[in-house]
Order: sequence, then C-alpha cells, then structure tokens
Amino acid sequence: IEKDLTVKSSSGSKLTTIAYILTVIIIFAEIYAHKTANSQYKEHVTVDKSLGKKMRVDLNITFPGLHCDDVHMDIMDVAGDAHTDVEDTIVKKRLHKDGSQLSTEEITLDLNKAHAKEKEILDAIDKSLAPDYCGPCYGAGEPGDCCNHCDDVLQKYQDRKWSKTQVKMIAEQCVREGKTTPSRMRKNEGCNIAGFMQFNRVNGNFHIAMGEGVERDGQHIHSFLPDDVGNFNASHIIHELRFGPEYTSGKGSSEPTTLEGVTKIVTEENGVSGMFQYFIKIVPTTYKGKNVVKTISPGYDFSKDPNEIPVLETNRYFTTERFTPLMMDIDDENWELGEKVAKKYQNQKDVEPAQIQHDDALDDYYNFYYERQEPDRIAGAKVGGNTGTSHHQHESHRQQQAILPGIFFIYQIYPFEVEISMDQVPLTHLFIRILSTVGGVFTIVGMIDALLHSRNGKGSRK
Repeated sequence: IEKDLTVKSSSGSKLTTIAYILTVIIIFAEIYAHKTANSQYKEHVTVDKSLGKKMRVDLNITFPGLHCDDVHMDIMDVAGDAHTDVEDTIVKKRLHKDGSQLSTEEITLDLNKAHAKEKEILDAIDKSLAPDYCGPCYGAGEPGDCCNHCDDVLQKYQDRKWSKTQVKMIAEQCVREGKTTPSRMRKNEGCNIAGFMQFNRVNGNFHIAMGEGVERDGQHIHSFLPDDVGNFNASHIIHELRFGPEYTSGKGSSEPTTLEGVTKIVTEENGVSGMFQYFIKIVPTTYKGKNVVKTISPGYDFSKDPNEIPVLETNRYFTTERFTPLMMDIDDENWELGEKVAKKYQNQKDVEPAQIQHDDALDDYYNFYYERQEPDRIAGAKVGGNTGTSHHQHESHRQQQAILPGIFFIYQIYPFEVEISMDQVPLTHLFIRILSTVGGVFTIVGMIDALLHSRNGKGSRK
C-alpha cells in the first residue's frame, strides 16, 4: 500500500502490534490442535466375525497356603473341550510359609526322600510279580514295550501328549500301587504358578480347585478325601492375569487389568476355606493403523506387509466376583428350629405315612431346605454339631456348605469387538486454517482501526 493512501496513528500502531501477537498465538494453537487431533484414539464397535481363533491367557498367581502338589489347573469350555492338570506351559515354584522360594538343595532333598520311599514300595510290589511280567502301556508304547509301573504308563502318555487322567484311574499298575485314590493334602508350603494357556475363544472357565480333576461319563469332577476339605487354603494373590498380548510402550498402551494385585486371604473367621468365583467379561480389541501400532508397539516390523494396514489384536476385560465360605454361621433362632426339624423327621423316618402328624410350620421350613439345599445338607438343618443334643452343648453354630473350595475364573466373550484407530488430519487442513485465521485477525483489526479513525475525524471537525 502506498504511503499516500495510509494514515499513521498511535491507535493503529497499537492494534498492529496486538494483531501480530494474536497471530503468533493462534498459529501455535492451531499447530497444537493439529497434533492433538492426530494423536486421539477413536473407538468403533463392530461385530466379531473371527472363527476358529485361539485365546492366550497369561497368569501369575501365588497360593500362600497350598503345596504345589495340590495345585491343579483345569480348563473347560461350552464346546465340550476340557483339559485337566495343565502343566506343560505353566511353571510351579515351591514357596516357604514366609513367601521365599525353596532352594534347589531343599527340593532335591525332599525329592530324594520321596523317591527312596516309593522305591521301597515298588521293590516290594516287583517281588510279588512274575519274573517275566510285562505290563501293558495301554496303546502308548511301541510293540514289545513294557510298562511295569504306573509312572512308566504315565510317561508314555506324556511323551505322546495324551491325557493321563483316564489311564491313571484304570491302569493295573496304578491300581496296584494305590495311585488311583486321592492323596492327602500336604501342608507348610506355598506355591506360585506362572505361565500361559491357549484355548478356544469360546465361553468357558479355568480353575484351581481341591482334588484332581477327571473326566468321567462326560462330566468334569474332582476327586478328594472329604475329611480333608478344610485343609484346602484358597488364599491367593493375583500378580498378573491377561487375556491377550500386553502393550506397555508409549501413550495408549493397554491399561492395568482389573485383577492385577488382587489379594484374598481366608481365615477361621471368614470361613476356613471357600469358593472364589471371578466372572469375567472379555471384549476383543483391535488396534488398527500405522500410527496407533507405532505408538503402542514401537518394535513392530512394518516391513512384513508394507501394503497392508497393520493390526494388533488383544482383549480387554472387566470382572465381578463372589465368595462362598466353606463354613457358614447360623444364628440361634435357625439353630433351634433346625434341631426341631431334624428331630421331627428323624423320629418319623420309620413311621407309616398315614401315622405322621403334620406341623405346617415345620413342614414349610423343611421344604425350604429341601428345595434350596443339596440332599446331604438337609440333615445340616440341624446345624453346628454331629449329634441331636441340645443347643447349649455346641460351642459353634457353623454349618459346612456343600461347595468345592477353589478359585474359578468364569469368562464370557462378547460377540462384538472394539476397533481402536487414530484420526488422520492432513497437513493441508492445518495450512488452510492458519491462512484463514491470520486473514481474519488482520481483517477484524483493520475494521476496528477504521472505526476508531472515523470517530477521531468527526471529533476533530467539531
């Protein structure tokens, strides 16, 4: 603009300075907004169309009051697939009561004692067998192989990666050596299990419960000694539990799972033992796009498929939980009524139906227990003791519930997945916004300057 067409004023210089300052501020604000827009995550829910995929679970759990020999991981799903005593991908570490790990020397000494004791038993059994005895391997061995001991049969099955549960129950060697019956629980040690499992991506559960799990007649059952049930200490500490790969680098990494750091301790006061149930809702999650993959997984190799959009798959989850104690407290009113119910039906056990005198109140109470309790717990209506003696002879009003002590993780997979990506704002958008912003600032400042100049002109003519 030529100088003859401009008017210099003090207000104009001040407005120009303000315009430059505002322009610089707005340019930096636009650049920041552009970067922020390119780093924001966008979540989109779609139907999960994947079929036949496997799901990996990484876990690290400590049981302060369970010996490693009594910790068995079982898996089962709604499709009927079941795995008992999973141990090929899980490492067990024996712990002292204070939580420290047993040394190699301590473990070796304990194993040597157990081996020497077992060798004495096997030697005695071998003497009772025929000199030319050759035990069957139940289809796991080569022609001519002999399996004279139970461990020989189990080793053959392990070599072929077959399930050892069924053969252990029927093999003549195991029956002869007394290994088909449950053994008593061992005490004074803890156990840490760490590793991973892979199974079908369908609803199911995995659990560590009392006794050894076996598949019998299409049902999953646990065999144990009933009088040993109070010795199963279900206390546990969950250090890690993840359903899928872990991404921990950079912004947008997977958030801490809801069960990490959970500590549950059972004592005499809260039930001696019990059944912990964690109901887990799993949401399949996909990270899609080069920017988001680069952010959460810097080590990703983009050269594998340069023309494909990179995708990372994992799972997020949330949980609810429930605890059922082994021993349940009963108040005095239910105690006395329970004794009356038990005594009444015990006296009427051998009486003809026509001779039974009905008491509506007691019948209603009995029916309530019959409908809601297991048959072997109906007698438990007379809670707190083993005899039908009076109330004051019992020190504790507690009833043992018909539950299987253990830790159960019941998971449900949602039929949709969450797709996470980043918005891509082109650089030209930033350039256009800066130009429009700068032009707008100077236009508005020019209008203000013209208004002030016209007012000053009118004032000087007056």
